[in-house]
Amino acid sequence: MGLPATALRAQTTSAPRNDTQVWIEVQVAKSINSKTDFVLLGIMRVGRDVSRPVNERIGAGVSFKLTKYLTVFPFYLQVASQPTRLNHGTEERITLEATAKLPLGKFVFSDRNRVEFHFHSPPPNFTQYRNRMQLEHELGFGGLHGFIADEVFHDSIASAWIRNRMYAGIIRKVNKHFTLEVYYVRQNDSHSHPGDIHAIGSTFKILL
Repeated sequence: MGLPATALRAQTTSAPRNDTQVWIEVQVAKSINSKTDFVLLGIMRVGRDVSRPVNERIGAGVSFKLTKYLTVFPFYLQVASQPTRLNHGTEERITLEATAKLPLGKFVFSDRNRVEFHFHSPPPNFTQYRNRMQLEHELGFGGLHGFIADEVFHDSIASAWIRNRMYAGIIRKVNKHFTLEVYYVRQNDSHSHPGDIHAIGSTFKILL
């Protein structure tokens, strides 16, 4: 979210540094076999102090469970963004994702790695590497699991680690077909405008 690093110079005088947002994501998966799922993705973010949509994404991918502990998920997204009144853009995004998930005592540890190729209009194109580490623990009531996570971003234009996101939330597996995640995220970003974001997020995971 926000602008590529080289596009910021013309915007920094008018674009805000901070924003409050709501993030909504829907994932619909259809099993192809015991180790492979086809996944549809829809994402919307409401920003500018929760007054209007600022980012919309739709796409699809295929998730491969290579081993008990490792899943690979390549996917494509078409993105439209309006993070500020003066900045509108679109992009085609290709993501290569690998996630390792391991039991760690009474916790579950996961390490998600993403390489994203952003084909941006207006230019420039850029690449980002993202690493998210998460700890999850069963809360012992209501079928709830709690989690905390931290995610860092490296940007090819800035040649630097430009963004950090910290998450805290809960996961509720309602049944074998539906899982809900609700979380708070705090983003700090030294290059994008807005870059420092408070958001409440929800992810709806549906398995057909």
